[in-house]
Amino acid sequence: MPEFVTPDADPMDELRRWLNEAAEARVSNPAAMVLATVSADGTPSARALMAGTRDQDSITFFTHYTSPKGKDIDHNPNAEAVFLWTVLERQVRVRGTLTKTTAEVSDGYWVSRPRNTQLAILAAPQSSDVPDHAALIAAKAEIEANIGDGDVPRPDTYGGYRLTPDSLEFWQGRPEDRLHLRAIYRRDTDGSWSFGVMAP
Repeated sequence: MPEFVTPDADPMDELRRWLNEAAEARVSNPAAMVLATVSADGTPSARALMAGTRDQDSITFFTHYTSPKGKDIDHNPNAEAVFLWTVLERQVRVRGTLTKTTAEVSDGYWVSRPRNTQLAILAAPQSSDVPDHAALIAAKAEIEANIGDGDVPRPDTYGGYRLTPDSLEFWQGRPEDRLHLRAIYRRDTDGSWSFGVMAP
């Protein structure tokens, strides 16, 4: 089998390599992923967002805890993220469990964001109904006037989630014969990874 991924590699290292190769290929927003969650009544939802950080064990992203995705996660922490880089004919599926990051991690991310972004997050409670776009602009202006030149505080309702994978599936297109390369790493009960090849 062509070593598009290496059987004995750590799959998170392979994911980082593919992300780096997507960035080198000048893929637009290479860290963008689609996150799928399921609500308490079994309704699936998917949305695109940016992966904030990738450490050796997890993928982290930041959002409103009171958003629909946050409510889904409260009821069912199982989720799947998909990275798709069409120009490279590559896809990675990451399936696992979501947990909140510590407040310290969320604070660290918050202070790294531009002030304009912080103000927008405070002014726009994600997915809630608003009268119109002008109301958001007015809310942001009011918050900025109240804060003045001071630091913008992170709301308790905004922070990070860690997606700790149970499996990572890598797909590489082969348009010449349609026998696409597909491999999966599955986490064993002892924390190690098993590698397998799948039919496309």
